[in-house]
Amino acid sequence: MLLFIYKQRYRAHQLALQALQETYQRELLQSQLEIQNQTLLQIAEELHDHIGQLLTVAVMRLNTLEDEVREPDIQHAVQQTREVVSTIITDVRTLAKTLDHNTVQQFGLLPSLKLELERIQRIGRVQTQLTTTGEPYSLGEQAETVLLRMAQESLNNALKHAQAHTLTVDLYYKPDNFTMTITDDGRGFEIEEVTNRNLDQAGSGVSNLYRRAKLLGGSCTIKSWKDKGTDVQIELPR
Repeated sequence: MLLFIYKQRYRAHQLALQALQETYQRELLQSQLEIQNQTLLQIAEELHDHIGQLLTVAVMRLNTLEDEVREPDIQHAVQQTREVVSTIITDVRTLAKTLDHNTVQQFGLLPSLKLELERIQRIGRVQTQLTTTGEPYSLGEQAETVLLRMAQESLNNALKHAQAHTLTVDLYYKPDNFTMTITDDGRGFEIEEVTNRNLDQAGSGVSNLYRRAKLLGGSCTIKSWKDKGTDVQIELPR
C-alpha cells in the first residue's frame, strides 16, 4: 500500500516538473519572439525609412540625368539602371513587410507567405509556388508569427545551401490540424550529421525548427534525399 502511494506521489511530482518545464519553455519562446520581433521591426523600419528613401533619391537623380544626356546609348544605360533601382525599391519594401510581425498580425500567415515567395521569385534564381488545401483559418498571432519565421528559415536554408531551382510551400487547413510543408528540389543533406553538430557550428536552424514546433504543441518532420531535395513538414493542432 505504501509503495503504491509512493509511486502515485512520485508520478504526480514528475508530471508537475514536466508541466513546469513546458511552461518555462513557452515563456522562454515568448521572450525570444518578442526580442526577435523587436529587432526585425527595427531592421524593417531602417530598410523602409532610410534605405528606401535613399533609393528613391537615386531614381530621381537618374530621371534628371536621363533628361540631361543626349546620347542614345547613355540614355538606354540610364533607363536600365533606373529599372534595376526601382526593382530594388520594391524588394526592399517587400522585405521590410515580411520582417515586420505586424504584417502577420494585420493580414495573417497566408498573405505574409505570398509576399515572401514573391520577393524570392523576383530574384530570378528560383521558381516559387504556394498552394492551399481547405478553407484557411487563423491559428493565432503568435503561432502564425512562429510559422512564418520557420518558413523563412527553411526557404533561406534552401537558397543558401541546397542550390534549388524550385521552392514550394503547401498549406493544409484541416478541421483538426494544420500542416505546412516547405519543399525544395536541391541537393539535400544528411539530417543526422547536421543535427549532431556542435553549438558553435552551423546547422542550429534544424534544431530550432524542431524546438519551435514542439513548443507550439506540434511536430516538425524533415526528410532529405541526396540530389533530390528536402521536405520540411510542420504540423500543429488547430
